[in-house]
Parts: sequence; C-alpha cells; structure tokens
Amino acid sequence: MKSRAPFTPADEDTGARESFEDGALYDFEYRRRRSDLNFYRQLARDRMERAGHGPVVDLACGTGRMFVPLLRDGHDVVGVDRAVPMLERAARRLSRLPSARRARGALIRGDLRAIAFRPRFALAVCAFHSIQHLVATDDLLQFLARVRESLLPDGWFAFDILALDAEWMARDPERRWARTIFRHPTTNERLIYTTNHIYDPVRQALHMRVYYQPVDDKGNVAGPERIVRLCHRQLSPDDVATLLDKSGFRLLNAFGGFHGAPLDDLSDEHVYVACPR
Repeated sequence: MKSRAPFTPADEDTGARESFEDGALYDFEYRRRRSDLNFYRQLARDRMERAGHGPVVDLACGTGRMFVPLLRDGHDVVGVDRAVPMLERAARRLSRLPSARRARGALIRGDLRAIAFRPRFALAVCAFHSIQHLVATDDLLQFLARVRESLLPDGWFAFDILALDAEWMARDPERRWARTIFRHPTTNERLIYTTNHIYDPVRQALHMRVYYQPVDDKGNVAGPERIVRLCHRQLSPDDVATLLDKSGFRLLNAFGGFHGAPLDDLSDEHVYVACPR
C-alpha cells in the first residue's frame, strides 16, 4: 500500500470533521443506505424483548438517519454528535414527528470521548463506521470506557467497521476514482465527484480525499474544485477484540455484514455486539 506519511493528529481531526459540514449533501450521498438501519432497529427490538424497555443512545447520530426511526419504533433515544450542521438537520427531522414521539427524543452536541450519562442506557449504537473516526488508540479506549460507563450492567453496545481491503487501499493515490456526475440537493449545482486516498501505516489511518468539481451542462469547468477530507482508522477483528477487552467489554456477537452472516475474510463490513464484562 502506498503511503505519504507523516500525517499529523490535526490531519486526522480534519478528516473526522469535513465530511459532516453539509448535512443535505451527506443525506443525498447515503440515501440508499438501509441495511445497517434495519439491523440496528431489529437489534433494539431484540434487546428490549429480552431485558425489558430501556433508553437507547445513538452515538455519532449525524442527521438523525437512525435516531428518528428508533423514536418511531417507540424507544426513548438520545442522539449525540459534535457536528452542528448534522444536528441541525436531525433536529428538523425530530420536529416533524408527532409530539408524543418528539418527547422521547433528545439531541446533544458532544465529543464521543467525553460522554457521560445518568441514568444509563440499555443499548448504545455507533453506526456507519463512526468509531473509525477516532484514530489514536488512546482516543478509542477513552471512548469505549465512556460507553461502558454509560451502559446498564446488562446493556449492549453495537457498532460496525468497514473491513480492510488491501487491493482497494493500494490504488494509485494520484488517480481519481469513482467518477460520478450529480446535482447538489439544495443548490442544484452540477458537480463531478471523484475520490482517492493515501494510507498511513504508522497510524493505521486511511486519508481519503473527495473532490467536487463544478461543471456546466456541457461539462466545462464552472468554478473552483472543492476537496473534502475523510479519515478512518483501519481496524482488524483482532484490533477490535483487543480494544474491547482492554475497555472491559465482552464480545457477544460478530457478524460479516448486516444480514447475520458469520464474520470471515470476505466480509465487507464487520458488525459487533458487546456488553460490559
């Protein structure tokens, strides 16, 4: 895998922020993502059926993609995110719910490494690879410790990881990939989307760059290109097992995706369910 290290913690923090500054674009780009939502909704039902009703916390809740459906399902839900544009969009979704459902939801701006809740939760969910935005091992351990402290003794913590893909990660970082032409959902600006990435093996961090080039209807450049950075800590199943163990969690299940298949080397996404030990 090609590398252009060194990267700095500031680069990693930028990569955890820039993709979440446009909530409308975020929702547009991921509008077809449903399998994780269905999985976590069913998991919440299973948890409540087995151990009775209890509140749910949606960590890195973003625009409310999961927060609102969980409320519709009848759960008490707290959503936590640090990106104001995402929380504003989640708040608009919340405002459209019937008053009885709205009363069972709360949105909080906060850093995942500093959460602390009382009373505690029956279920904590950190969906859509959000845990991977924490790159430093100390930050991951701090986050997991805060989650554990915020769970009931028999509570569940569920999260997912984008699996390592050595072939994809080894792509030429100078080339542009995934070229797509679309219109921005709010401005109607015509854009060409491309992406590439660089891997930092020292920090196990993948630094992605997403390019948005404005063009006119004839394909001519119509403005300056914008670059949005995204950073993910790459985590193997062994890495996850070690982090959970050090944080006082016991692994309950590990799935190779959101349909309950066993976790194996061919799994694109890894899904974990753990509980306090």
